[in-house]
Amino acid sequence: MTILTALTRLYDRMLENGEAPRPGYSTEKISFALVLDAEGTPLRLSDKRSHAGKKPAPVPMSVPAGGRTSGIKPNLLWDKTAYVFGIVAVQEEAEDGEKHLVPGQGRRTAKEHAAFVEEHAALLEGATDPGLLALRRFLDRWQPEMFVELDFPTAALDQNIVFEFDDGTGPGFVHDRPAALELVTVPSYAQRGICLVTGEEAPIADKHEPKIKGVKDAQPTGALLVSFNDTAYESYGKSSGENAPVSQRAAFAYGTALNALLARDSTRHLRIGDSTVVFWAEADNADSAQNVELCISGAFNPPADDDAELARLRAAINDVATGRPAAPELDPATRVYMLGLAPNAARLSVRFWHPGTFGGFARHVARFWEDLQIEPAPWKGPPAAWSLLYETAIRVGGKPNADSIPPLLGGQLMRAVLTGQPLPRTLLSAVIARIRADGDIGGRRAAICKAVINSHLRPAHDPAATRRPTTKEEIPVSLDPDNTNPAYRLGRLFAVLERAQSAALPGLNATIKDRYFAAASATPARVFPLLVKNATHHLALLKKGENGGLGHWLEKELGTIWLGLEADMPRSLPLEDQGRFIAGYYHQRWTKADKNKVVEDTPDTEETNQ
Repeated sequence: MTILTALTRLYDRMLENGEAPRPGYSTEKISFALVLDAEGTPLRLSDKRSHAGKKPAPVPMSVPAGGRTSGIKPNLLWDKTAYVFGIVAVQEEAEDGEKHLVPGQGRRTAKEHAAFVEEHAALLEGATDPGLLALRRFLDRWQPEMFVELDFPTAALDQNIVFEFDDGTGPGFVHDRPAALELVTVPSYAQRGICLVTGEEAPIADKHEPKIKGVKDAQPTGALLVSFNDTAYESYGKSSGENAPVSQRAAFAYGTALNALLARDSTRHLRIGDSTVVFWAEADNADSAQNVELCISGAFNPPADDDAELARLRAAINDVATGRPAAPELDPATRVYMLGLAPNAARLSVRFWHPGTFGGFARHVARFWEDLQIEPAPWKGPPAAWSLLYETAIRVGGKPNADSIPPLLGGQLMRAVLTGQPLPRTLLSAVIARIRADGDIGGRRAAICKAVINSHLRPAHDPAATRRPTTKEEIPVSLDPDNTNPAYRLGRLFAVLERAQSAALPGLNATIKDRYFAAASATPARVFPLLVKNATHHLALLKKGENGGLGHWLEKELGTIWLGLEADMPRSLPLEDQGRFIAGYYHQRWTKADKNKVVEDTPDTEETNQ
């Protein structure tokens, strides 16, 4: 199923449930309503804002769809005060020196109001509905200075205004009247054609409305998912929307559905790198779809402070992934859709599109979590996939700078997680590059190295496989003394050498990790002979001092690891083996020894899954 088809079907379900505006309408933020009598006389400016919070806030309202660029283009039956009244807020300095907002006019306010009047004069010509007649009479008589004469509140300046008609029985919105609906949805005279979304003959949209709002770093006025802004992209003499014929209704439907997913209060979107990801479920009833969407949202953003909820979420995902009976509302066969979008000037580019089932999603996520498991654990529970990207970011003031994350990495990572394919090698490369730059070899970075490498060892014919025979190439979850992989053992050896140095020479400003880790993990044959030679002196100092027991234990551990290595050390290690080196180092450095042995330091593991 295509992106536009899936979004159009989502809109149809939302419309059926009363969650979406009807065709030709859109949900906009409205602050005030101008109440008119039958003669078009303004009775009052009614405040429609919500006063539940600290500040009054506009309320969402279904009104005729509008779409404005930088030019002058009035909306139908509603607009901001510049268009409706010919008035905007301007700053004026009072006698006390303070500046206040007062009614006034901007550079093009008069033209905007004139365009609004002209548009509605043509629209309402021949209208017989009392509410529409009242609006026409109001526009015929209105003068901008009347805003002050009628003592309208300055809080309404620059806000969106709708119209109400009061026939003596109480006010009602003009845009909701049946006659207004007919005006908005009047049959189009646009060229007809076969719609690529519905397969039906219908008027073709020249420009797709509404614009898509809410994508990170896209234009705040909205961006287009389908557009042709230059003749170079047109073919066969067709212009604009005719090159990809989508009906006006389908264009409205997919845009409205996508805007609902991207709404600020929606839980069905998240930010990953430079991408904005939306997701939704398609089920027999709204409750089942909502439960699946909540589970998906939890998988993308596991709760950090609620251990019980985290355990419930993980159990639900694992039950669905393994085919065990789960809650009735979590049907593995439920269709789910994932769409990744990124800004591209005035348009949007698709980072990834993944339709599938909830069962497939659960299997892929469970496998991803399993690949990330490492001990000691750097998090309480499964981490959010997007949080791993911060391990590739440059740190400024001790905090990762999100702008330094490789721009395409977020989409590559999510595509791999959602499809069960191997994690991108670019993630491993970026993490190793950051380790070389800042020397931070924490559990999160070690887990990423393990996850990327192990994901590439899954059988190519079964990307969703959750179990397979363990080989020496696979990085284990916890310290494996019997693992014979040279890179893994060299990482363990480096950790022992570092421990010997820090114990023998406490208070050093820089250890061998700070000076030699990057070189040792890339070209071990050049570095390790020197490190081992120095370690003999460190161990001798330890065995002669108060920490003699530690010295003997480290010497034994060093010998055990050394025996598992071949005589000729690798001259260089490829990228994957550098990841194994890091994992071996982390395991050896931070795993506690048995109670009968010397206990090493414990790491400052992060107590969050974010």
